[in-house]
Amino acid sequence: MSELCKICANELGDQSLEQHIIDHHANHSDSVQLAYPGLYEQLFNGDQLATGSSAGAEGSTAERSSGDTTDRSVESRSSQTIDRGTAKKWLFIGVGGAGNHILDSILMRRDTLTESNDPLAQVWKSGIADYLNLNTNRSEVFETYYARVDKEYTPESLVSNCMIGHQEHAYSGAGRDWSRAEKWAKSDFADESNAFVERWDIDPRRIGGAQAIMLLHSVTKGTGCGATPVLAEKLRDLLTDGGPGQTLGGDKPILSSVVLPSENEFGESEMVRGVIGMARLARSVDGIIPFDNAALDRIRSDLAIDINQQWLQTYNPPQYEQINRLLVSFFEGFTMSSTPISYDATSTQRIHGDMFDVPDSIRPAKQKYPFDTDLDFEPAVVMVPVLGRHAEPRERSDLDTLLRSTLLQGRFIDFDPSTSWGGTFMVYGPEGKMEQIEPLLNSNEMRTMLGGEDFLDRENVGPGESIDIYVDQLVVPHVDSVYLWGLIWNPRLPSVERMHNHAEDLVNNSESRQAKALEENWHLIEPLFGHLGRENMG
Repeated sequence: MSELCKICANELGDQSLEQHIIDHHANHSDSVQLAYPGLYEQLFNGDQLATGSSAGAEGSTAERSSGDTTDRSVESRSSQTIDRGTAKKWLFIGVGGAGNHILDSILMRRDTLTESNDPLAQVWKSGIADYLNLNTNRSEVFETYYARVDKEYTPESLVSNCMIGHQEHAYSGAGRDWSRAEKWAKSDFADESNAFVERWDIDPRRIGGAQAIMLLHSVTKGTGCGATPVLAEKLRDLLTDGGPGQTLGGDKPILSSVVLPSENEFGESEMVRGVIGMARLARSVDGIIPFDNAALDRIRSDLAIDINQQWLQTYNPPQYEQINRLLVSFFEGFTMSSTPISYDATSTQRIHGDMFDVPDSIRPAKQKYPFDTDLDFEPAVVMVPVLGRHAEPRERSDLDTLLRSTLLQGRFIDFDPSTSWGGTFMVYGPEGKMEQIEPLLNSNEMRTMLGGEDFLDRENVGPGESIDIYVDQLVVPHVDSVYLWGLIWNPRLPSVERMHNHAEDLVNNSESRQAKALEENWHLIEPLFGHLGRENMG
C-alpha cells in the first residue's frame, strides 16, 4: 500500500504529496494546515494556493473561485462546480453490544443504498474513513453483520481483530462490571504496546485521515462503560503523539454517542454506571451525544431511514431495529453536513450549500465554559440530537410546524431547550423545496424562531451571556422532504439529573463499593454535570 493522505485517507500512488494537495485539497486550507503545517506554509497564502502553485484538474482556479461567490441562492449554487475534495469524515468504533449493533446498522444502510444504486450511497462512501467493532464477548461480536458479512471473520480471527483484553480473560463479556472492562482495555496498551496499531483490524493511517472519531456504545453496561473512556484516551494519545513512525495529523474531535437506558429500565446499578461512565468519558472526548430508547420510541416513524429488512432482522435485536434506523438517520444527516463529496460533473447529483465541520458543532459551546484554573481538562460538551421533517414547507407557519416537530417531538432524549447554551442546526432537502423555503432562511426567520421563548428562549440570559444559534442549509437532491437536523448544547437533562442525584445520595449516605467508586471519580463527575443548564454557563 502506498502512502495515505492524512486529510482524505486515500492512497497517493505515484503522485507526490504536494501535487495531491494541489489537485484535491486546494479548497481545504484549514485541513492542510492541521495535517501538514510545513506544506501549508509552502503552498498556501492564507486560504488560497500561493501564486505559482499549479492546480490540477480537480482543483482548478475556476472551481476555487466559484466557491467564493457571495450569492447564496439555491439557483446560483446549483450551477456551481465546486470540488469538495475526497476527505473522509468519520472513523466509527462500536464498543460492546450496543455499539456493535449501531455500527452494524450504519454498514447495512451503506450497503442497502449501494445495492439499490441510490445516489445517497455516496454520502457513506465519502463519509467513512474506517470502522471497527470491539467487544469483550466473542460470541456477541461474531453474530454481527460486521463480522459475518462485511469482514467474513472466523471465530478464531475475532480474538486478534475485535477482542478487548487480549489473553486477559475468556472472551465471555464483562458481566456489567465496568472496572473489569477498564482493566482489560488498559492491558491492550501496557508496556508500550498499542492494539490500534498492532492488532485490531484498522489502518492507523486512516485514523489520521478522518475528520473526527465517533465512538458508539452504551454507558450503563460493562464493556461500553468501562472500556470506551480508555479507548478514547489512547486514541487521543495516538493522534497527538503516535510514537515512532506514527504521525497521525494532530488533535481532532472525538465524539461519543451514548446509549442511556429508559427511565423504566433504570436500576440503582445502571445509574451508578451511567454517572461514572459519562464522567470518565468527559475527560477524554470533546462531545457526548446522549440518547435513550424511550425517547426514540416516541419519535415519528417516517424519520427512520430504509435498511434491508432481512439484514436488519438477522443482525439487530428486534427491540432495537426501529431505534437504530432512527439513529442512522441522525448520523446520515451529520455525515452530509461536512463531507466534501466529489460527484461527477452533473450538478443535479451534487450535495451543496452551507457546510460545517465537526469542530463547528463543539467549539462555540466550549467558548462559554466558565474559566476555572482548578480544572486540568475541559469537560465534553453534551450535545443533544434532534431531527424533524416537513413534506412541503412554504410559509412561516410551516417553519413553526417543522420546529415544533423537531425540538418538541424529535428529541433523542428528553430535555428542556430553554435551558441550553445554544446549538447548531442544518436544514436540508431537495432543490425545489429548498427554493420555496430559502427566503425565510436567508432572512434569518428560522434563527429568530429557534431563539423564541417556545424553544431556546434566547433572550432569557444573564448579563454578558449569549445564546448562539447557527442555521445552515444544504441541498440534497435525493431526499423526499425538508429536514431539520440539530445538536443542542449542554441543556438540563432530567434522566441524567436523576442519575446524578442518586449518585450524590450514595456518596453521602452509603459505604458500599458503588459509593466508593463514585467518590473516587467525583473529581470527574462534578465538572461534567456541573456544566449542564444555562445557569452554569460562563
